[in-house]
Formats: sequence, C-alpha cells, structure tokens
Amino acid sequence: MIQGLILAAGRSRRFGSDKRLALIDGQAMVLYCALKWLDVMDEVLVILRSEDVELAQHLSKEGITCSHCPQSDLGMGHSLAHGVMQTAHAEGWLIGLADMPQLRASSIMAVMQAARQGQIIVPLCAGKRGHPVYFDRIFGPALMALQGNMGARILLHTHAAVIRELELNDPGVLFDVDFPQQLPFLDCTHLK
Repeated sequence: MIQGLILAAGRSRRFGSDKRLALIDGQAMVLYCALKWLDVMDEVLVILRSEDVELAQHLSKEGITCSHCPQSDLGMGHSLAHGVMQTAHAEGWLIGLADMPQLRASSIMAVMQAARQGQIIVPLCAGKRGHPVYFDRIFGPALMALQGNMGARILLHTHAAVIRELELNDPGVLFDVDFPQQLPFLDCTHLK
C-alpha cells in the first residue's frame, strides 16, 4: 500500500496569515487539497503542527487522518520524517504539500501508478520538477533521518540514478501558494 503524506505544518510566513485556512471554493485550502488526495488514494496522512488541535478535528470530520509533528518548527525535514515514521509499514510514500490547490487528482493518480520498487518518481511539467514525489520503501530510513528545512531534496541529489521523471500536462504540479495575491488568480472551476 502506498501512503499519501501531505505536509501542512509550515508557518505561512510569506503569506502573512495561516494560508492553510485560506478559502478555495468555500473550503480551507488544506481541506480542499486533502480531499483531492482522498479521491484517488486509500491512505492519506496530513502532517500538522502540535498546536493544530482544532484544525485536526475539522479535517477528521471530513474523514482525513492527521498527525501532529512536535518538531515541525525545526523545518520541513522534521515534518516529513515524522510522517514516514508514523507510516513505516507503507510500501512507499507519495509526498505532497497542502498549498497546491491546482494539482489535479489525475496527476496524483499518475505518479502513484508510476511507482516502481526501488525508484523515486518525480512529476514534471514543461520539463520542470514538481510535486507530489513518490519514494519507494527502501528510502524509508533516509526519509526518517531528514532534519531541517531541506525536505527530501537531498535524496533527489544522492539517489539521482533511480529517479524516474514523469511528464504531466498539469501546471498544478509546480504551483504552490506563497502569497495572498495568488489566490484571486486561481481558476477553481477546473481543479477537481
């Protein structure tokens, strides 16, 4: 079973407020994104900050499983390591971000279907790398050892020989929301 991991423990410093709660089609962005994952995956875990009790309850009411990373303030690497530790039984992990509302469910499915033993699958759009990224279970120990704010980029460098790039016609694999000004330009009519 492939485990979906959505990283949602950041502080939204550039956004100026909690972007996870920014509304898209009347839903908090983190919920909007997570429901898309649940459309195509059986196992999805959203990684939140320790204090996100109300947010976790809200997501739980929608059928979304959450885990609180006590070291999330130390960087994305800690949140990612926490998520992999919580799901160490998985055959592999499909890792994405909670601020990518334009990502299509079909792209999540395509990366998941491309998963192969011993490989890392990276989606591309117009030749540029994006998310979500698949890691086979052999990378579990390395993912669990991540720290700081680099996330899994270091593994993409050290294991370049086993990366399989998957070209997708989805600009959503590249687009994450960093600033409030980006929200009015989202065309939410075609995202689901």
